[in-house]
Amino acid sequence: MSTETRPGLDELAGCVERLVTWLRRSTAVPGYSVTSRLTLARLQADGPARISDLARLEGVTQPAMTGLVNRLEAEGLVTRSADPTDARAALVALTGTGRAFVESRRAERVRVLTARVERLSEADRAAILAALPALDRLSNLS
Repeated sequence: MSTETRPGLDELAGCVERLVTWLRRSTAVPGYSVTSRLTLARLQADGPARISDLARLEGVTQPAMTGLVNRLEAEGLVTRSADPTDARAALVALTGTGRAFVESRRAERVRVLTARVERLSEADRAAILAALPALDRLSNLS
């Protein structure tokens, strides 16, 4: 499917990029990279995972993910345990502190988005809410 046959997709891509960039900057946490925040959110959503799987899913090398997990573990946000299916591997899981961190980040994103959305017209707010089911389906396609 090309953008020539689907008007608006280039605009959608640009809008999503601008929105994500603005939201990341507005809710950044000093000392935590985007990859670290995404990894923590993934662990909360999907549960414990191997470092190799986290590396693949986040698009980084296994040594880079190992370093990230080491830092997150030192900060008490994740723990490692033996993988019951493979004694050579470890599973990484969120701690209670890690879960609280992810939840506080989400609450901050909601707060920042709410402040901005409230500045829109009622019609714009309704249009955004009406688009949510389709956007959710789009984000979940594999």
